Amino acid sequence: MRYRGTITVFLSLILTLILSLILAVFESAVYHAALMKTEMIADMGIDSIFAEYNRKLLSEYDLYFIDTSYGGSTPSLEEMKEHLRNYMEYNCSPAKGAPAGGIFSGGDFTGMSVKNVDILNVSYASDSTGRVFKRQAIEAVKDRYGISVLNAIAEKVTRDSAEYERLGYEDVDMDSKQAQLEAKLNGIDYKIPENPARDVFDEKPGMLDHIIDTSGVSEKLIDVPKYASHRKLNKGTGIKAPSYDPDSPVNEAFFDTYLFDKCSDYINNEGHEAASYEIEYILSGKNTDKENFREIAKKLLMVRYAADAVYIMNSEKRTEVEAVTEVIGIILGLAPDATKPIADLILLAWAFGESVNDLVRLLAGERVPLTKNDEDWKMPLWGLIDIKGFAKPTGSKGTGFSYEDYLRIFLFVMNKNDKVMRAMDVIEMNLRKTEGNRNFRIDGCVEYADIYVRLGSGGKYEFGIKREQSYLPDF
Repeated sequence: MRYRGTITVFLSLILTLILSLILAVFESAVYHAALMKTEMIADMGIDSIFAEYNRKLLSEYDLYFIDTSYGGSTPSLEEMKEHLRNYMEYNCSPAKGAPAGGIFSGGDFTGMSVKNVDILNVSYASDSTGRVFKRQAIEAVKDRYGISVLNAIAEKVTRDSAEYERLGYEDVDMDSKQAQLEAKLNGIDYKIPENPARDVFDEKPGMLDHIIDTSGVSEKLIDVPKYASHRKLNKGTGIKAPSYDPDSPVNEAFFDTYLFDKCSDYINNEGHEAASYEIEYILSGKNTDKENFREIAKKLLMVRYAADAVYIMNSEKRTEVEAVTEVIGIILGLAPDATKPIADLILLAWAFGESVNDLVRLLAGERVPLTKNDEDWKMPLWGLIDIKGFAKPTGSKGTGFSYEDYLRIFLFVMNKNDKVMRAMDVIEMNLRKTEGNRNFRIDGCVEYADIYVRLGSGGKYEFGIKREQSYLPDF
């Protein structure tokens, strides 16, 4: 029997439609698979470059930043782009670098490839005069100590600093007060036997050198011009949508806590190779440890001198000195208008002697109140005969503020820009001492990036994806 194979026109049309549908579905699947892979490839690539944060910066300072120098000599966004491109190419073609015949040697039907990578904007740590770094430092110290502990610290520092500024000891020119008193005595012979005031003021210029044991003070050099505060910096887009003001009083106190947690000072300076007195450097900005420490010691001495002078001029000690001076004036036949200035000079000398004793105690780890009462006063009047011999630690911690408490006050009231920039100097000088970071620059460290990439699929489709990524959630 003979059979004839035939196909109807109707069936031909049906098959054509079915085949068209299958091809359309397949093409749609290719398109949407390629679109999905574009998003996945972009996200995985960006996550990969953000996983390349500087490990030493994290371990030493609890900071997450991409160091765009990648251990090289110069920070470069082009290098960052190449890293991103490389990660994305691996995600486009898992077979890249894989041995032939391996499980990743085959391709897929999307045929993905990287067409373009562009970094539109970044935030560097040094942007906004270091506020990008400062904000992350504040977040780091919050994570370390918790808000309740930090709030207690902030409340105390804010209160102490407000009192310090109200009293205005830092602005008192004691040399000018001494000169005014001496001007009143011009032309009057006010020399009295064993005048303690004259002896004290004669020794005053060299007193700081006596107080500071230079044999125990670090003399490390700091090449200041090489660091962020003195260098032209890369500029980025700054802080992206901060959730709070990093310069508010509370956050300023948090930042200072971070600095004390990470930086050394005269009292605590173990294990810091680049500079031993980092807090003193942040406050003073000089190019040696010794100079930075001297600046702070000098400032402490002057603040204590002003505080002690304010107390003694309004205490019972003034009455004692005036009574003795009047008797001496009568015995020596001094002019009546000379006795009061002489008494004031002796009181100033006594206050200076007390301030020397204060500084010696502070540097030995003892405490000295910001304002004193009779019980807090240590220097007897006869001690002015030999201040250098009398000014010694008491062996008791005492009450009031420690050396580091005074440093906290100085930090809190100092210029905010100088503080942040010098803090970044400290980070740079320490990171450069570590392996692989010899040329580390804080202004090459990226916290946020705005990225645009284009990927192609089999030569038929191209997709553009724009992504923003940051180490902090509220960018």
